Amino acid sequence: MAEWYQTPLGEFLFDELQEKLEPTLVTTFGYYSLQIGCLNDSQKLLKACRIKHQFTLDETKQTADLKAQSSQLPIASDSVDLVILMHQLSNNEAPHALLREVSRILIPQGKLIIIDFNPLSLWGLRHFFQSWLEQLPWSGHYYTARRLTDWMKLLGFEWQKHLKVGYLPPLQKPRVLRHLSWLEKGMRNWLKFSSALNVLIYNKNLIPITPIRQRWVRRKIMAGKVVRPTVNRDMKYNKKI
Repeated sequence: MAEWYQTPLGEFLFDELQEKLEPTLVTTFGYYSLQIGCLNDSQKLLKACRIKHQFTLDETKQTADLKAQSSQLPIASDSVDLVILMHQLSNNEAPHALLREVSRILIPQGKLIIIDFNPLSLWGLRHFFQSWLEQLPWSGHYYTARRLTDWMKLLGFEWQKHLKVGYLPPLQKPRVLRHLSWLEKGMRNWLKFSSALNVLIYNKNLIPITPIRQRWVRRKIMAGKVVRPTVNRDMKYNKKI
């Protein structure tokens, strides 16, 4: 994916992504941030972020600061202020395990940013017809924003923002893209749900559980009259001979 973002279409998309994320990153503070995926553009993407120490992680690339499996992050619990998952859920065999690990390493009120393709778009339509080719960026599985939000609610995350990035058709020719600016404006105004990228921002919201004390009621035992059973003396017994 990092190499694909060097193409003309990828550069168009990344420039708008950086512009949309800048207001959120400017107001994000802390000590440590972790980006998983698209390592070549991590410095450009986090240029406006005010977090001091920024790290990257990948399973295969040597250029990453950390090399490990995404489902088993070698990071202490409650230690990271910001995590960015860029095209990781769609290309991960165990997305639930990845999200559980992200939930573990994030501090309370930590921020999670998920960047992935939108299946309800022209990009999703092309993915539907070309996913069998297993070529990036059309391989993997595209998840809707609603489905991802349901997953995050189960992990105790609170939804903050949903940024929609890119309304260009998935064509690699720059000349064609320049002449389709009218199509981009029309889709941006009338089909807002059909953006190329879904950028979902969540906060790790942990609600403390306070135990409910049981109210014990003291009951006084009062002496009362004992009710004796009455015997019917007129009862007749049938004697067997």
